[in-house]
Amino acid sequence: MSKVQVNLYAALRRYIGGAPSVDVEVKPDCTVARLLDQLGVPADQTRIIFVDNRTAGPDHVLQDGQQIGIFPAIGGG
Repeated sequence: MSKVQVNLYAALRRYIGGAPSVDVEVKPDCTVARLLDQLGVPADQTRIIFVDNRTAGPDHVLQDGQQIGIFPAIGGG
C-alpha cells in the first residue's frame, strides 16, 4: 500500500468531513479516478486535478508520497 495526501477544495471538502486534506492509503497502480471512487467523490463534480503541483488526468497512476489537489467544476468557498 502507498499513502498519498489529498487536498479537496471548496464544496468537495464535504467528502472528507470538511477537512482541507486527508492522507489516504491506496493500492498499487491506483489511478486518480479510483481514488475519487474510494473517497466517494463523483467524477462529474471535479474539474481540475493536480498531482505534485502539475496538471494530471483521471488515468494518472499514483505513487507513494504524492500530493493530489482536486478542484470542483464550480468554484466557491
